[in-house]
Amino acid sequence: MKKRILGLVLGFLIIFGQLRADEGMWPLILIQKLQDNMQARGLKLTAEDIYSINKECAKDAVVRLMTKQNRMFCTGEIISEQGLFLTNHHCGYGSIQELSTNEDNILANGFWAKNQSEERKANFNIGLLSRVEDITDRVLDSINITDEEAVRSKALADRLTKLTSKLKDELGADKDNYVVDIVPFFSGNRYLAMYYMVYRDIRLVGTPPENIGKFGGETDNWMWPRHTCDFSMFRIYANGDNKPAEFNASNKPYKPGHYFPINLQGKKPEDFAMIMGYPGRTQRYTYSEGIKYYTTKERPMRVKVRRDILDIYEEFMHTDPKIKLMYADKFAGLSNYWKKYMGESTSLTKLHIYERRKAEEDRFAQWIKDNNKSAKYGEVFDLYNKSYSQLNTYGLYSTYLQDGVSNSQPMVFAMGLSKMEALLKDKTKAEDAKKMAEELSKDLDEQYKEYFDPIEVKVLASVLMHITEDLDHANLPQQLIDLSDKYKKDYTKMATVLYEKSFLTSKEKMAKFLAKPSYKAMQKDMIYVITSNYVNKISVDLKPIYTDINFKLGRANRLFQSGMLEMDPNKLYSPDANGTMRLTYGRILPYDGKDAEHFREFTTAKGILEKYTPGDIEFDAPKKLIDMMKAKDFGRYADKDGDLHACFLTDNDITGGNSGSPVLNAKGELIGTAFDGNWEAIASDFAFEPELQRTICVDIRYTLFIVDKFGGAGNLLKEMKIIE
Repeated sequence: MKKRILGLVLGFLIIFGQLRADEGMWPLILIQKLQDNMQARGLKLTAEDIYSINKECAKDAVVRLMTKQNRMFCTGEIISEQGLFLTNHHCGYGSIQELSTNEDNILANGFWAKNQSEERKANFNIGLLSRVEDITDRVLDSINITDEEAVRSKALADRLTKLTSKLKDELGADKDNYVVDIVPFFSGNRYLAMYYMVYRDIRLVGTPPENIGKFGGETDNWMWPRHTCDFSMFRIYANGDNKPAEFNASNKPYKPGHYFPINLQGKKPEDFAMIMGYPGRTQRYTYSEGIKYYTTKERPMRVKVRRDILDIYEEFMHTDPKIKLMYADKFAGLSNYWKKYMGESTSLTKLHIYERRKAEEDRFAQWIKDNNKSAKYGEVFDLYNKSYSQLNTYGLYSTYLQDGVSNSQPMVFAMGLSKMEALLKDKTKAEDAKKMAEELSKDLDEQYKEYFDPIEVKVLASVLMHITEDLDHANLPQQLIDLSDKYKKDYTKMATVLYEKSFLTSKEKMAKFLAKPSYKAMQKDMIYVITSNYVNKISVDLKPIYTDINFKLGRANRLFQSGMLEMDPNKLYSPDANGTMRLTYGRILPYDGKDAEHFREFTTAKGILEKYTPGDIEFDAPKKLIDMMKAKDFGRYADKDGDLHACFLTDNDITGGNSGSPVLNAKGELIGTAFDGNWEAIASDFAFEPELQRTICVDIRYTLFIVDKFGGAGNLLKEMKIIE
């Protein structure tokens, strides 16, 4: 078995070349090659201690948070032999909000289970990575890099479907407990299969109040210094065989192969730091014209649309705690990436990413010419230029679908009825339409649970305004253009009238429609008609254009990255993050943000007291916490300097999806939880900036201080292995 693993590692290294240094998010099958560099920086573990399929190891304590549809969204780490795991507060936010009511608002007040019977069912899954296999040869057998794109794409899709099914079948009786993902690396030049055992019974164990877990709000988001205790705690449950099972009172806490001991001894600058987790997506090989597109067009448009919707949310959330709870999760999701997109559009320019990309492309073009590689790589630049020319014309239609239409709840409901329209239009499918209506009726309470008319009518007006004013009318529904003219671009009045007449805008009206659905009623509802026609413009009328763009970009990316690796066979190229487990290592470090601005590598309780503003939606905090901090009542969680350390910095390379990842010391002991990046390096998805990029982490001592001394949940600490 060990020989087979070594063979896979060596095969994968053909693409990676000779490894060096700290930057990069590394697939776990490279750990053997990284070992010497990591140990030279201070690591006390071996590669087998981190990743092995032959023995229990660190990767067994890293969890992949997944929706019930098994879509990854965050990372967590197991911290007890009873399946207790830690993640960020903002990762557990949706579940905490879902479990909150106006009478028992645990989002606002916090929650601590005093025993396992008090733990509450959470609506997500977790995946535990069991192994990784390099299956490039099986995927690309007889499929060549220069094959005609449409033919190649179809052959590849068929191959991946069959191979995924085959790999699952090879798991035998256990296959239904697994998700098998075959994931491309370097734009499809390499493929790895990831095997996840998926646990479905997850329960909330503890969470601090929101004004601790989200202290600083949007003002502090992406900023340093930071004082947010961004954590929540859950537990994995399993059946009697320690295998996945649906929620059941008879299930028992999961017994992990490994869990992280917790180190309270503190840390200092230059100390080794390692992060393991599931970074989502980076785009570090984006073509120069792509950087220009994102900087001047795509990102600014996303920022405008999101900001207008957020302003509407805030208008009502700040005045009514019930509305605040209702829209809390939506607001958090929108605002996080609003600020990221805003920062990226500025930072990409400030850091001269376009010019740096262009220089690299010019070097590649010269290499092609000097080495007679035009037959293989000569089309790359033409493909890229044509793709981004098309995106500049057509790209924002799909962007506004994602950031506009998909944030208007009546328009989202309309999108969910497209199949019903087709059934109603065909009179022979009347019975199918009736069955679909009956199924949809069952979900109405859930659909309209977080729905407030004054917000939704304003959001509708904003979305309709942006689509009509920002996009070329040539590809918009004629009904929208006509209504805009009719109401003389008074989108508030227009949205109000459409809203009042629509069956999509209340549970009662929707129930009445579903009780007797009709094609005629759908065609009279202008919210439905505009939404449906807008989606059809994208999915039907513009589909050939989008398909052509995707084919061109896919081919260009694959050829470009293959060519770069061929041009510099001994240079380190880190693969873009793609939702798979990665390891990144570095140091605990301060940084200089700009001229004469030096940032220390940790923050303390003193900063919380300085920022504390009673009654402020972002900087309020519980009186109990403030009193404890004023009294310096920190107990065993104080640092050697006598203060409580809140957050700290490392120079690890991470991105979205790493939220909740364990931050480990040289011995593999937990010292913190990663939760954010810094503003100066906010464009890190496009380029790693070693002097600027920092990961912001919650100090594990602050976390346990909140659990124990503030929350009174000392019962949970009895499960943990704590090193003092």
